[in-house]
Parts: sequence; structure tokens; C-alpha cells
Amino acid sequence: MAAAADASAEAAAIARRLASCNGSARERAVRHLLYTFLPASAAQLSASDLLKLWKGLFFCFWHSDKPLYQSSLATRLAAGVSSGPSPASAAAFFAAYLATLRREWAHIDTHRLDKFYLLNRRFLHHAFLLLGANSFGPDLTTQVISILSEKALLPEADNVAAGSPRGLGYHVADVFLDELLPLLPVSLPTMELLLSPFFTVLEKSSDRVMVAKVKSSVFERFLESGKQLLEMAKKGEGVEKGSAEEKLGKIGLLFGFSKRFSDIGAKPETVQANRKVLFGLRDAFVKVEKGLELSGVEIAVPEFENTDAPAVTGVDKNMDLDEVKVEKKKKKAKKAALVESEEEEAKASKQGKKVKKEKKEKKKKKKVEVVDGGDVAEHSTDAPAKEDQQMGDGTDAITFDETLMSNLQKQFEKAAAEAGMVNGGGDSSVSPVSSKAAKKRKRAKSADRLAASDGDDGSSESNAISQDGEKSGKKVRFSMKNNLVWKPHNPLPPQCLRLPPSATPRGSALKKGVQPGPIKETPTPLKKTKPKAKSAKKVLKKPSSAVKRLRKLQNFSA
Repeated sequence: MAAAADASAEAAAIARRLASCNGSARERAVRHLLYTFLPASAAQLSASDLLKLWKGLFFCFWHSDKPLYQSSLATRLAAGVSSGPSPASAAAFFAAYLATLRREWAHIDTHRLDKFYLLNRRFLHHAFLLLGANSFGPDLTTQVISILSEKALLPEADNVAAGSPRGLGYHVADVFLDELLPLLPVSLPTMELLLSPFFTVLEKSSDRVMVAKVKSSVFERFLESGKQLLEMAKKGEGVEKGSAEEKLGKIGLLFGFSKRFSDIGAKPETVQANRKVLFGLRDAFVKVEKGLELSGVEIAVPEFENTDAPAVTGVDKNMDLDEVKVEKKKKKAKKAALVESEEEEAKASKQGKKVKKEKKEKKKKKKVEVVDGGDVAEHSTDAPAKEDQQMGDGTDAITFDETLMSNLQKQFEKAAAEAGMVNGGGDSSVSPVSSKAAKKRKRAKSADRLAASDGDDGSSESNAISQDGEKSGKKVRFSMKNNLVWKPHNPLPPQCLRLPPSATPRGSALKKGVQPGPIKETPTPLKKTKPKAKSAKKVLKKPSSAVKRLRKLQNFSA
């Protein structure tokens, strides 16, 4: 009893030093707590003593400002779980951390939220390291997962935590598989224990946000990885060993999620609003499992591999602040060495470019220029330039002498005669010309044509057009305004679209309280029909019987 009372008093004193405003005092208290006090007296501390210590540790981490120091401190605090004196004390330390963080979660502002996210990730990772070091024993796994469920995922199950903020549970559901992935594969019964709190969330939780997080961040990841693994197995493609598709895909295909979701959905105590999510997940997993059966692909059942789990990247868990500074200096020295090596490479590349330029200049020293009269002039400045004339395959050098030039001239003339290229003077001899000379001649011809068109002779324009089929030098100005022709749409839009808008106010006019007025509709103009012209011919009517008798009497009297 006396030892427990002494340990409790010392824990209270350490908690006060952890919450100090002096950074060096806080750092000394952290070292004393992690490396001296906890290994010696962790078994004598009660749950209330651990909560006092974590109150001080929370404010110690609250005051840490620099990102490098935050990462170092988060790793050292989380290492108290994986390297505790006993699994029971490590689980108690983890439970005190979750209870403190859940209690203080509502008071964390947006500027400090990211570093507490980092702290939560490190604690989850080291909790899984603790389970992996004990080969995922069923008793220890059940104890750690029940702590995670009661303190984070299902806080409404705890009477004390009723009405507490649930942001910690949302973050645990988001990062659970990411932190568990380095420890996979594990056996299917162990996976049943690890996923049991998430099945409980789908069964009992009335928090819609938590249900959606569990669906998207946990079970849908198993579903997508299972689909990808099945497609790659059907195509015969090899899956990268240790990838997320292999680890999560095997569990998604072989765990039997569809039956588990059906059983939970059939329970009478399941929350009615969650049944739609459960049956939707069941249908999706049924398709994948039937696809696996029909494909005939065999997938090995995952088993726990007792390998050393990769530690958290970054700063070592036992690294002090001075060691952090030393590591920082080493990184700077490495960067300086890299910069020096890059500068040396740049200098070497510059020298190589200079050598290439010199070689190009040597090749350009010997050129063949073509003159208007057909003569070929050869300019050679250096004797070593003859080496550039040699072929790349080791043949003898080609020297441009008079016989070679005459042969080339004959070949050019023959090719020109076959192609029908004859100059203006009737001579069939064609001399090769360079591009610059050809451009000059074209410019001269165009200038001559312009000069001829400016003369007094009226037929100069027609002569310019008829010269050997050449184009005329006359300039034609093109104006967009004068040459554009508008063509109406064919057919025209309907009559209702061509009516003027109504008088009803729209948009911002309605917001100002203007009452909508009557809609004025303009009647469509009717086509004027031309009156029918009266025919000149009169219609002859037949005479009545009385008229006929009168005419007969007149005829008799006559």
C-alpha cells in the first residue's frame, strides 16, 4: 500500500511538471516518465493515476510547436504501448490515452488538430505492434479491441461518455486499415476479432456519420481489393507480394462477408436505418464470391507471418532532442554533398558541349558552294578537313576534282531533260542552283513583272499572266467586310423562339419584391389573303314555270 501511495504521489508531481510552461522542464519530465518511472512502477499505478499522468502528457503535447519535435514526442509517447513492461500495463496505458483524448477532443482547435491526428495514428500503430509481438493472442487482441471499441468507436456504450464528441471514433475508422496493413497477413479468426467492433457499429450505432465511415473506410476497401485481386488472377497476372491488393483482397474474398452481413441484418435488435447499408454490402460481396467460385481460381488462405513489423518511419522512438538536431545536421551535410556532385556534373556536361561544338566547326570548314553560272567552288581551309569527307564505313575519301564535277553536271542535265525542265532560252542544260540563288531569281522575276505591269502598254497585264504559265504579279486586296456573306439558318427557328420576352420579372428583380406582372403575348401575324376576283360570267338561272306561260301567251297574241 505504501509503494502504491508513493507511486501515486510521484505520478501527480510528474503530471505537474509535464504541464509546465518551460520547455526544458517538460522534456526532462517526459524522459523521467518514459525511461525511469513507468518501467519501474507501472504495475502499481491505478486507472486514476494514469489519467492524471495523461492529463499532463496531453498539455505537454499541446505545447509542442515544431513539427520535428512533435513527431519525435508522438513516437516516444506511443512507444509506451509497444514497449511496456507487461501487456496488461500497456493496455491500461492505451486505455488512459483514449479516455483523455476523447475527453479533450472538443477543445482541440483547428491549428493543433493535425498533430493530434498524428499522435492517434502512432498509438494505433504501436497497439498493433504490441499485438504482433504477442502473435495476436486471442486474449490480448480481445482486450485491446474492446478498449478501442468502448473508448472511441462506440462511446455511447459507456454511460460516462454519453454526449461526448465522436470525432476520435471517426478518425480511428478512417486510419484503422492503414495502420494495420504493415502487420498483415493474419489468420481469419484473428481478423474476426479485429473487425468485431465495426460489425457492432453496423448493428447498434445510430450515428449515420460513423456508419458511413465504417462502410467506406473499412468494408468497401476489402471489396475493391478483392475485385482487383480476382481480375488479376483471371488474367494470369502476378500480384505484387506485400501489396494492399494481395493482403486486403484475400480477406475480402475468403472471409465470408456476405453471410456475416446477412446474419447481422436478420437480427431483430439491429438498427432499422442500418439494414439498407448491410444488405447493400451483402449483395456486393455475393457477386465477388460467386465470381471467385465460377472462375475456378484458387487463393491461399492468409496466415499470420511472425516477421518483424516495420517500425514507424521518421524519428526513432528513443531519440532525444539533441539527437534530433544531430540528425538534422547530417541531412544538411548530405544535401550539400548532393549539390556539389550536381555542380561537377554540370561542369562536365559543359565541357562535353564545347568539344561537340569544335567538331561541328571542323565539319563546316569545307563546303561546296554553287554559283549562278553553274560553277562549283570548293573552299578548304585546313588539311585535316579531308578526314570529314570520308564515309562512316571506312571507305576511301571522295575528292571533288574536274572529272567528278563534269560527271555530276551530265547527270543533272540528263535528269532535267527527263523531267522536262528547260530554261527560258531554249537551252536544255540545267545548272544546279542553291536555295539562296533560287530565292534571289524569284524576287528578280517578280520585280520585272511588276515593272512591266506599271508601263503604258495596256496588254502588259495579260503578257505577265501568259509568261510560261507563271503567276501574275498583280496584288489583290482582300477585305473581310466586303467579302463576307451572311446566310440565314435554314430552316428558320420556330415562331415561339422569335417572340419578344415576356414582361414577367426574373432573376434579381424577384429578389427585390417586385410582383410578377402579366405575360404579354404578341399574336402571330396572320397572312393577308387576297380577295377573290369576281368572275365576269354571270350564272344563268333557269326560268320559272310562270315566266314560261307568260312568254307563250305573248307569242300567241303576236
